[in-house]
Amino acid sequence: MLYIIGAGPGDPGLITVKGLNVLRSVDTVAGWGSVLDRFGEYLVGKRIIRLSYRNEAEGLKELVISAVNGDAALLIHGDPSVSESQLISKITQLCREYGVNYEVIPGVSSVNAVLGLLGIDLDSSVFISLHVRGSLDDRLRELKTILKVLRRFIIVLPPPYPHGPRLIAKTLLDLGCDPEVIIIERATYNDQRIMRAKASSVINLSNEFSDLTIMVIPPCSCDSNSFK
Repeated sequence: MLYIIGAGPGDPGLITVKGLNVLRSVDTVAGWGSVLDRFGEYLVGKRIIRLSYRNEAEGLKELVISAVNGDAALLIHGDPSVSESQLISKITQLCREYGVNYEVIPGVSSVNAVLGLLGIDLDSSVFISLHVRGSLDDRLRELKTILKVLRRFIIVLPPPYPHGPRLIAKTLLDLGCDPEVIIIERATYNDQRIMRAKASSVINLSNEFSDLTIMVIPPCSCDSNSFK
């Protein structure tokens, strides 16, 4: 059996009781180093598979094979169903190939953490993730459409690169928008950082942003002539 566990946004105390109990019970645990390191005390004596961009395919295959005759877990930052569609697609396809049953155990998403931190209700928001590999063209078009049609807070996971928030700021400026955006890095970690700045200021920042970053765009009006 393979368990796909949402480990929460950063604070180890935000993993669910069920997720922690399953983590304690399995023989093999895989995940990115930044996630595994938060739960080191529960990993003693277990087989550990550290994932990286370089070894991801091999590591996921090794994990699924280990679940053929035993219990294993994949620890995922936040919630598996919020921003990990590419990774989930890979792991579930492998499970089907090797005949492994799997269960998704939800976690607290960084999106939930940020909504609570800023006092924003999910009902007044729209979420879009650009935290993907490959072309961003389709998702940037979706962001453009959302800005055109809706007047809601837009919760954006920027591309997982140091310049990710600047790309979003540039998109806003290209559409005739220059709102004050909120950038939250490493939400719920001890070194959590919150920045408020106009998009025109963000685009000129020299900061290298963490890949654990969320941007919040307030309801704003864009130049309709920019939508083509």
